[in-house]
Amino acid sequence: MSKLFVPLIPPHRRYFEMFAGGLSMFFRKQKAEWNVVNDKDNNIVNLYLCVMHHLDELVHYINWLPKSRKLFLDFRVEIKECNEFEIPDPLQAAKYFYCIRHSFNKLIHTPFSKNKDMNKDWETELKYSREHIGGTTVENLDFAELVEKYPPTEGDFWYLDPPYFIATDKGDYYMNNFDSEDHNRFKEAVDTIHEGGAKFMISYDHREEVQEMYSEYNLRTIDLKSYSGTTNEARLKTRKEYLILNYEPKSQLGIF
Repeated sequence: MSKLFVPLIPPHRRYFEMFAGGLSMFFRKQKAEWNVVNDKDNNIVNLYLCVMHHLDELVHYINWLPKSRKLFLDFRVEIKECNEFEIPDPLQAAKYFYCIRHSFNKLIHTPFSKNKDMNKDWETELKYSREHIGGTTVENLDFAELVEKYPPTEGDFWYLDPPYFIATDKGDYYMNNFDSEDHNRFKEAVDTIHEGGAKFMISYDHREEVQEMYSEYNLRTIDLKSYSGTTNEARLKTRKEYLILNYEPKSQLGIF
Protein backbone atom coordinates (compact mmCIF):
# COMPACT_ATOMS: atom_id res chain seq x y z
CA MET A 1 0.00 0.00 0.00
CA SER A 2 2.90 2.35 0.63
CA LYS A 3 3.47 2.60 -3.14
CA LEU A 4 0.00 4.11 -3.44
CA PHE A 5 0.02 6.20 -0.28
CA VAL A 6 3.42 7.93 -0.34
CA PRO A 7 2.56 10.18 -3.34
CA LEU A 8 -0.48 11.43 -1.39
CA ILE A 9 1.64 12.78 1.49
CA PRO A 10 1.68 16.61 1.74
CA PRO A 11 4.87 18.63 2.38
CA HIS A 12 5.91 18.47 6.04
CA ARG A 13 8.79 19.26 8.39
CA ARG A 14 8.14 16.62 11.07
CA TYR A 15 7.06 13.05 10.33
CA PHE A 16 5.41 10.69 12.82
CA GLU A 17 4.59 7.03 12.31
CA MET A 18 2.46 6.03 15.30
CA PHE A 19 2.33 2.25 14.74
CA ALA A 20 5.73 1.34 13.30
CA GLY A 21 5.36 -2.33 12.36
CA GLY A 22 7.46 -2.86 9.22
CA LEU A 23 7.75 0.92 8.61
CA SER A 24 6.98 0.48 4.92
CA MET A 25 5.84 4.12 4.62
CA PHE A 26 8.90 5.48 6.42
CA PHE A 27 11.37 3.48 4.34
CA ARG A 28 9.66 4.35 1.03
CA LYS A 29 9.18 8.09 1.54
CA GLN A 30 11.83 10.79 1.58
CA LYS A 31 12.98 11.50 5.12
CA ALA A 32 11.64 14.63 6.76
CA GLU A 33 13.72 17.16 8.66
CA TRP A 34 12.68 15.45 11.89
CA ASN A 35 11.31 11.90 12.23
CA VAL A 36 9.69 9.91 15.03
CA VAL A 37 8.61 6.27 14.73
CA ASN A 38 6.77 4.49 17.52
CA ASP A 39 5.40 1.12 18.51
CA LYS A 40 4.07 -0.33 21.74
CA ASP A 41 5.49 -3.77 20.86
CA ASN A 42 8.85 -4.13 22.63
CA ASN A 43 10.12 -6.59 20.01
CA ILE A 44 9.58 -4.17 17.13
CA VAL A 45 11.25 -1.30 18.97
CA ASN A 46 14.11 -3.55 20.10
CA LEU A 47 14.74 -4.69 16.52
CA TYR A 48 14.97 -1.14 15.18
CA LEU A 49 17.23 0.02 18.00
CA CYS A 50 19.52 -2.98 17.45
CA VAL A 51 19.63 -2.23 13.73
CA MET A 52 20.64 1.35 14.57
CA HIS A 53 23.17 0.71 17.33
CA HIS A 54 24.10 -3.00 17.47
CA LEU A 55 23.98 -4.13 13.84
CA ASP A 56 27.23 -6.14 13.88
CA GLU A 57 26.13 -8.13 16.93
CA LEU A 58 22.66 -8.66 15.45
CA VAL A 59 24.14 -9.93 12.17
CA HIS A 60 26.46 -12.25 14.13
CA TYR A 61 23.53 -13.92 15.91
CA ILE A 62 21.43 -14.22 12.73
CA ASN A 63 24.30 -15.83 10.83
CA TRP A 64 24.35 -18.72 13.31
CA LEU A 65 20.64 -19.53 12.99
CA PRO A 66 19.88 -22.35 10.49
CA LYS A 67 16.52 -22.53 8.77
CA SER A 68 14.44 -24.78 11.01
CA ARG A 69 10.73 -25.16 11.67
CA LYS A 70 11.56 -26.27 15.24
CA LEU A 71 13.61 -23.13 15.92
CA PHE A 72 10.87 -20.98 14.38
CA LEU A 73 8.17 -22.51 16.60
CA ASP A 74 10.35 -22.36 19.75
CA PHE A 75 11.29 -18.73 19.17
CA ARG A 76 7.69 -17.80 18.42
CA VAL A 77 6.47 -19.28 21.72
CA GLU A 78 9.26 -17.50 23.57
CA ILE A 79 8.43 -14.16 21.96
CA LYS A 80 4.69 -14.47 22.61
CA GLU A 81 5.11 -15.52 26.23
CA CYS A 82 7.74 -12.94 27.21
CA ASN A 83 7.43 -9.37 26.01
CA GLU A 84 9.41 -7.96 28.94
CA PHE A 85 13.18 -7.70 28.48
CA GLU A 86 15.88 -5.07 28.65
CA ILE A 87 16.16 -3.03 25.45
CA PRO A 88 18.38 -3.18 23.42
CA ASP A 89 18.86 -6.96 23.29
CA PRO A 90 20.50 -8.12 20.00
CA LEU A 91 19.86 -11.84 20.63
CA GLN A 92 16.16 -11.20 21.22
CA ALA A 93 16.11 -9.03 18.08
CA ALA A 94 17.73 -11.85 16.08
CA LYS A 95 15.06 -14.32 17.21
CA TYR A 96 12.26 -11.90 16.35
CA PHE A 97 13.79 -11.10 12.94
CA TYR A 98 14.19 -14.83 12.31
CA CYS A 99 10.50 -15.42 13.01
CA ILE A 100 9.17 -12.64 10.82
CA ARG A 101 11.52 -13.60 7.97
CA HIS A 102 10.28 -17.19 8.05
CA SER A 103 6.56 -16.51 8.47
CA PHE A 104 3.77 -15.78 6.03
CA ASN A 105 3.19 -12.05 5.57
CA LYS A 106 5.96 -11.26 8.12
CA LEU A 107 3.55 -11.58 11.06
CA ILE A 108 4.58 -13.37 14.23
CA HIS A 109 1.40 -15.43 14.52
CA THR A 110 1.40 -16.84 10.98
CA PRO A 111 2.71 -20.30 10.01
CA PHE A 112 6.27 -21.24 9.06
CA SER A 113 6.92 -20.69 5.34
CA LYS A 114 9.13 -23.32 3.76
CA ASN A 115 9.46 -21.11 0.67
CA LYS A 116 11.06 -18.12 2.41
CA ASP A 117 14.83 -17.81 1.88
CA MET A 118 16.45 -16.40 5.01
CA ASN A 119 19.78 -15.94 3.20
CA LYS A 120 18.40 -13.78 0.41
CA ASP A 121 19.40 -10.11 0.82
CA TRP A 122 18.57 -9.90 4.53
CA GLU A 123 21.94 -8.40 5.49
CA THR A 124 21.71 -5.83 2.68
CA GLU A 125 18.21 -4.89 3.86
CA LEU A 126 19.38 -4.40 7.45
CA LYS A 127 22.28 -2.20 6.36
CA TYR A 128 19.97 -0.09 4.22
CA SER A 129 17.56 0.16 7.14
CA ARG A 130 20.32 1.44 9.42
CA GLU A 131 21.31 4.11 6.90
CA HIS A 132 17.73 5.30 6.41
CA ILE A 133 16.63 5.19 10.05
CA GLY A 134 19.77 6.93 11.31
CA GLY A 135 18.94 10.12 13.22
CA THR A 136 15.32 9.02 13.76
CA THR A 137 13.78 8.97 17.23
CA VAL A 138 12.35 5.54 18.10
CA GLU A 139 9.70 5.55 20.83
CA ASN A 140 8.06 2.68 22.73
CA LEU A 141 4.83 4.36 23.86
CA ASP A 142 1.09 3.96 23.88
CA PHE A 143 -0.31 6.06 21.01
CA ALA A 144 -1.98 8.54 23.38
CA GLU A 145 1.32 9.07 25.22
CA LEU A 146 3.03 9.73 21.90
CA VAL A 147 0.57 12.51 21.02
CA GLU A 148 0.98 13.99 24.51
CA LYS A 149 4.80 13.84 24.30
CA TYR A 150 4.91 15.46 20.85
CA PRO A 151 2.07 18.02 20.65
CA PRO A 152 0.91 18.14 17.02
CA THR A 153 1.45 21.38 15.18
CA GLU A 154 1.31 22.87 11.70
CA GLY A 155 4.02 21.38 9.49
CA ASP A 156 3.61 17.88 10.97
CA PHE A 157 2.47 14.79 9.07
CA TRP A 158 1.23 11.75 10.99
CA TYR A 159 0.77 8.36 9.34
CA LEU A 160 -1.53 6.13 11.40
CA ASP A 161 -2.08 2.43 10.71
CA PRO A 162 -3.81 1.19 13.87
CA PRO A 163 -4.90 -2.37 14.71
CA TYR A 164 -8.07 -2.93 12.68
CA PHE A 165 -11.56 -3.72 13.92
CA ILE A 166 -11.33 -7.13 12.25
CA ALA A 167 -8.24 -7.84 14.36
CA THR A 168 -10.28 -6.92 17.45
CA ASP A 169 -12.87 -9.50 16.37
CA LYS A 170 -10.26 -12.23 15.80
CA GLY A 171 -8.33 -11.43 18.96
CA ASP A 172 -4.86 -12.73 18.02
CA TYR A 173 -3.77 -10.87 14.88
CA TYR A 174 -1.37 -8.45 16.58
CA MET A 175 0.79 -8.70 19.68
CA ASN A 176 -1.07 -5.61 20.96
CA ASN A 177 -4.67 -5.67 19.75
CA PHE A 178 -7.19 -2.86 20.22
CA ASP A 179 -10.39 -3.30 22.19
CA SER A 180 -13.44 -1.04 21.80
CA GLU A 181 -12.07 1.48 24.28
CA ASP A 182 -8.77 1.66 22.38
CA HIS A 183 -10.57 2.45 19.11
CA ASN A 184 -12.38 5.29 20.89
CA ARG A 185 -9.16 6.55 22.50
CA PHE A 186 -7.51 6.46 19.11
CA LYS A 187 -10.28 8.66 17.64
CA GLU A 188 -9.60 11.18 20.44
CA ALA A 189 -5.89 11.16 19.55
CA VAL A 190 -6.74 11.75 15.87
CA ASP A 191 -8.92 14.72 16.80
CA THR A 192 -6.06 16.14 18.87
CA ILE A 193 -3.71 15.85 15.89
CA HIS A 194 -6.24 17.66 13.69
CA GLU A 195 -6.91 20.39 16.25
CA GLY A 196 -3.17 21.01 16.54
CA GLY A 197 -2.98 21.91 12.84
CA ALA A 198 -1.11 18.79 11.71
CA LYS A 199 -2.01 16.71 8.65
CA PHE A 200 -2.75 12.99 9.02
CA MET A 201 -3.42 9.87 6.98
CA ILE A 202 -5.11 6.79 8.48
CA SER A 203 -5.49 3.37 6.88
CA TYR A 204 -8.40 1.51 8.49
CA ASP A 205 -10.76 -1.34 7.67
CA HIS A 206 -13.86 -0.70 5.60
CA ARG A 207 -16.38 -0.94 8.40
CA GLU A 208 -19.53 0.93 9.35
CA GLU A 209 -17.96 1.81 12.72
CA VAL A 210 -15.10 3.57 10.96
CA GLN A 211 -17.42 5.46 8.63
CA GLU A 212 -19.50 6.70 11.56
CA MET A 213 -16.54 7.65 13.76
CA TYR A 214 -14.67 9.59 11.06
CA SER A 215 -17.54 11.09 9.07
CA GLU A 216 -16.22 14.66 9.60
CA TYR A 217 -12.97 13.83 7.79
CA ASN A 218 -12.08 13.00 4.20
CA LEU A 219 -12.94 9.29 3.81
CA ARG A 220 -11.78 7.55 0.65
CA THR A 221 -12.56 3.94 -0.27
CA ILE A 222 -9.74 2.02 -1.92
CA ASP A 223 -9.70 -1.46 -3.45
CA LEU A 224 -6.63 -3.53 -2.66
CA LYS A 225 -5.39 -7.00 -3.54
CA SER A 226 -4.65 -9.10 -0.51
CA TYR A 227 -1.15 -10.35 -1.53
CA SER A 228 -1.20 -12.60 1.53
CA GLY A 229 -2.52 -16.06 2.30
CA THR A 230 -1.50 -19.61 1.59
CA THR A 231 -3.34 -20.13 -1.72
CA ASN A 232 -3.42 -18.28 -5.05
CA GLU A 233 -7.14 -17.69 -4.57
CA ALA A 234 -6.54 -16.03 -1.18
CA ARG A 235 -3.66 -13.94 -2.51
CA LEU A 236 -5.69 -12.63 -5.45
CA LYS A 237 -8.71 -11.70 -3.36
CA THR A 238 -9.52 -7.99 -3.30
CA ARG A 239 -10.68 -6.08 -0.27
CA LYS A 240 -11.88 -2.57 0.51
CA GLU A 241 -10.23 -0.28 3.03
CA TYR A 242 -10.72 3.28 4.16
CA LEU A 243 -8.06 5.91 3.74
CA ILE A 244 -8.89 8.81 6.06
CA LEU A 245 -7.34 12.25 5.55
CA ASN A 246 -7.82 15.70 7.02
CA TYR A 247 -6.60 17.37 3.81
CA GLU A 248 -7.13 17.15 0.06
CA PRO A 249 -4.23 15.30 -1.61
CA LYS A 250 -2.72 16.89 -4.70
CA SER A 251 -2.12 13.51 -6.30
CA GLN A 252 -5.07 11.15 -6.74
CA LEU A 253 -3.30 8.38 -8.72
CA GLY A 254 -6.63 6.83 -9.66
CA ILE A 255 -6.77 4.77 -6.48
CA PHE A 256 -10.04 6.26 -5.24
